[in-house]
Amino acid sequence: MAIHTLLFDLDGTLLPIDQDQFMHAYFALFVRKAGELGLDEGAALSGLQAGLKAMLANNGEMTNKDRFDSVFSLVSGIDSTRFNEQFSSFYQHEFHQLATFAKPSVLAPRVVETAKEKGYQVALATSPLFPWQGTEARIGWAGLRADQFSLVTTYETYRHAKPHWHYYVQVLDELGVEASDCLMIGNDVREDMVVADHGMETFLVTDCLINRDDRSLHPYRKGSLQDFSDFLEELPPCKQ
Repeated sequence: MAIHTLLFDLDGTLLPIDQDQFMHAYFALFVRKAGELGLDEGAALSGLQAGLKAMLANNGEMTNKDRFDSVFSLVSGIDSTRFNEQFSSFYQHEFHQLATFAKPSVLAPRVVETAKEKGYQVALATSPLFPWQGTEARIGWAGLRADQFSLVTTYETYRHAKPHWHYYVQVLDELGVEASDCLMIGNDVREDMVVADHGMETFLVTDCLINRDDRSLHPYRKGSLQDFSDFLEELPPCKQ
């Protein structure tokens, strides 16, 4: 296995979290903030749901942010430019209430630092459905910093979302690597293990396993984050 770049998923991988509970609470918090701003809560919820679906289906013609903004405005009737200005403090303040749904592990900082000490390039390949501030917040909940990664994917610059292969193509292009140079570490069979079909090595983290399609896990190297930490210790130093 001649790899020199590790791609880490965030939610459920480096940051143990119940994704369903987190997203349910995120929706509620988002809508409450909209109401506090004097906006129609039902319209804001419909816009948020439609905007997220639009980002997941984004065809690459625009960034995920632009796709979200256009669909949010269309569905909710709320001007996205004005809304973004009013909403700018949300990810700095209220969003951090959602940290209660995370169960950070001391292993996350350890595996990232171990990989870097061994000379591997380390990137955070989290599905880019959140703005930079929301992503940076979740990185912090995991006991990490954004500057520990060569790349962090957010909705401002990415044009696809997982499991679309073109999301990963953009990651590879920005890092200047090939699929065969990389190891993807994630907890979602559909979203993260898709890269195995394109020649990338994988490690499926099973602590917060998501397997919506009930696929066989047999094809994948897998185990807990502790197991991955042990696996990483056995990897030779990178000779890039």
